Amino acid sequence: MQSLKARTGRGAPGSRRASNALRPVLACPTSLNTLRAVEECLVARAIYTSVESLPEPLWQENQLRWARPAAVPRVDAPVDAPPIVILPGFGNAATDYTAPFGNEEAAIATRLAVRGWRPFVVPVERKDWFKVARAIFTRKFWSSQLTTEPGYTWYLERVADTVEQALRETGAAQVVLVGHSAGGWLGRAYLADPRYQHQDGAGGDDAATAAATSTSSASSAAAAGAAARPPPGTQGSRPNPRVRAVVTLGTPQRPPPAEKKRDMTGGAQGWVDRSYPGAHFAEAGVRYVTVCGRTVRGHRETPRQRKGPRVPEEYAYDSYTEVCGDGEGVAGDCVVPLDSALLPGARHVVLDGVFHSMSRIGTFDEESGVVWYGSEDVLDAWLAPLVEELQQQQQQQQQQQPGQARAGSAEVLVARGGADGQGLVA
Repeated sequence: MQSLKARTGRGAPGSRRASNALRPVLACPTSLNTLRAVEECLVARAIYTSVESLPEPLWQENQLRWARPAAVPRVDAPVDAPPIVILPGFGNAATDYTAPFGNEEAAIATRLAVRGWRPFVVPVERKDWFKVARAIFTRKFWSSQLTTEPGYTWYLERVADTVEQALRETGAAQVVLVGHSAGGWLGRAYLADPRYQHQDGAGGDDAATAAATSTSSASSAAAAGAAARPPPGTQGSRPNPRVRAVVTLGTPQRPPPAEKKRDMTGGAQGWVDRSYPGAHFAEAGVRYVTVCGRTVRGHRETPRQRKGPRVPEEYAYDSYTEVCGDGEGVAGDCVVPLDSALLPGARHVVLDGVFHSMSRIGTFDEESGVVWYGSEDVLDAWLAPLVEELQQQQQQQQQQQPGQARAGSAEVLVARGGADGQGLVA
């Protein structure tokens, strides 16, 4: 696969730096001739430093259609690949990732397993999300001053338990967190939460220590550890050593501006983003990959001319307005705007024509009939940069002296699909 590489760095906008490159992979939504013109005039000379600098596609009725580039290969797990822990999005259940609509073969977990990955899904039922409502009865919720406590502590506990299960069953030392939608920012919260950095887990020093102690000594140590455990919502200063990388799929990384919209998490989402902004632990060795679809542009006529249920552009307008405070002309995956989903300092993957969820918009119990981040046709588009990040991480660890930190990077990988079904990789 040919690719262009450019990386955000110092210097004038548009300057070319061969050693610091972004890697755009383009499957364009236009005719082949137009694609080549776009590649020549825009892509080959582009340095992607923000969402605004991406080449503008040819929208059709405010939508783009995914077309998988022919040059994107299937991405099987490397021999030493860490297990993947999938964090469900808000309102989702674990079954959405293991057997959506009763179809196990269509599950993202199954598709990962077929590729040799070892997936584990945080056990969440749809009704569990009502636990978030307990935060409504606190003063801090109404003043937007909440941390992840009390609304999301239950979720982080389950993430911690699933990480421990993954390490125990695979013998691995670390996992990759893959957070869908809200699962992405909650994964960032888990990564830094000091409450979950002292548990016994397979593959680490804690496991070796536990194996060498007697049952009574282990019980005493566990009791002492529980007593010293910080309270929920404590801000952490280092990443959980059990996490090797974080991948977010259509995640709203930050709340809307206070002057435009209320933070519906009562401040929890904003607290996470302020406490651990951007790829916060990149220099400590954690790799970040943030993925978002550029699929629907928000648009709503006033007064509304059409009758019946909302069409995608109207649904997107309403959803984007809730997430970022603006909806008109904003692009995203029909639920989360592109600009809200890309974490500064992370590897960015922009997928034209890929929707937010496996469910039809506005529901959880009807299949969407369109591609989403876990679709067979889409999965490899973000697995490829994940594998590359893991390999680069391993190489750097081998080259660095003990205690040396790596510098983080901001990269953009753009896979573009479109209305004519044509694809091109640049």
